[in-house]
Amino acid sequence: MIENNGMVPSFSKVLGSDICIIEASIQNLLGGGHQKASLDDTFYTLMEEFFSLHAVSIYKTLTNEFSLKLRVGQLANAFYEQFPRLIPQIAGGEQEEVKDLISSLFLSEVLGSEDAGMHLVLAMLAPKESSYALLQEFITAGKLVLPSLMLEKQGDAGIITFLNQDTLNAEDDQLVADFETVIDIVYLADHIKVGVLRGGTVNHPKYQGKRVFSAGINLKYLHYKKITFLDFLIGRELGCVNKLIHGVRVDKGQLSSKLHAVDKPWISAVDTFAIGGGMQLLLVSDYVIGEKGCYANLPAAKEGIIPGVANLRLATIATDRLAKQVILHGQKVWASSDEGKLIFDEVVEKEDMDKAIDAAIELMSAPAVVANKKMLTIAREPLAAVKDYMHHFSKEQAKRKYAEDVKNKVSQFTAAAEIK
Repeated sequence: MIENNGMVPSFSKVLGSDICIIEASIQNLLGGGHQKASLDDTFYTLMEEFFSLHAVSIYKTLTNEFSLKLRVGQLANAFYEQFPRLIPQIAGGEQEEVKDLISSLFLSEVLGSEDAGMHLVLAMLAPKESSYALLQEFITAGKLVLPSLMLEKQGDAGIITFLNQDTLNAEDDQLVADFETVIDIVYLADHIKVGVLRGGTVNHPKYQGKRVFSAGINLKYLHYKKITFLDFLIGRELGCVNKLIHGVRVDKGQLSSKLHAVDKPWISAVDTFAIGGGMQLLLVSDYVIGEKGCYANLPAAKEGIIPGVANLRLATIATDRLAKQVILHGQKVWASSDEGKLIFDEVVEKEDMDKAIDAAIELMSAPAVVANKKMLTIAREPLAAVKDYMHHFSKEQAKRKYAEDVKNKVSQFTAAAEIK
């Protein structure tokens, strides 16, 4: 909340009138110009106060009183379309930054609401329409190849193989979209009991022909503004990653207003390393196999950003001290170390990985696994905890994405990588 000090206008708590206050503030700050620098902290404080009063009512309007399930990207677009007067028009390439910062404040307040926030979380757990469209293709062929990964049926399992070969299976918007699609399909395919995650072989000179689980977020893409705030930084957490631990929610039909939860166990098979977003996937997996000599780490703090929901999950899986060492200091967790036992269930020789995966599939296909996974998830990470975490995360991650230190770090990384 802010206090009126004579410079910041007081809101009336009436939406139409308060929109006029925001519009007048935009005009005063920009002064007829279109420079982002004119939008100082006072403006974003004003927007935060505005959303604290009106975000939930706006959300109800955009979702037709909770009858529509809008994903975060759809929600933001609907907001931009219906309330254009709240978005300053900025010249050059900085319009996206302004829109993202405003969206982050809107989403934060929505997620802070018990009813609206949970409605949004559940909307993001619904299978995508595009997933339904590809389900039959997978059922018929037993295989589905998308631009950045592949899904194959192997016995009772759906094997997802990451195929961003030129970037050490780094994550970008395309991979996140493809990943959520195949996660949906694993859940929706009745003949699949278990999902498996594994990295494919890569083309990097140092790892030529080797499998790599994941190098985490594509920092080059972050530098070139190809990593989006809504679909990647927010949508990834509430979409594909959250689905791995909380399953999907599907409509039971017109006779019921309740959503049906579909849960299945997930296995991660780690070759070489699981960095950043790759390690985050281990924290939501039900069984993790590591190749001897592999490691996992979360360098996000050194890169300047927040490692998704890992701050919530690692502290419950490991010790608070180890969580701080990994998240704040970027400490590697070697699979064969004592700390590794908190992340990896099993460590095997490279040549034994396929056999270990088969054994894990059989283990996790047992009839009682799904029911017990549900109860463990309820005890360890209820959906309300995710909602509350994302309430804070959406605002803080937007600030970090556009912070000068982050821009400098990813610029230096990109320059060094391009020299090589």
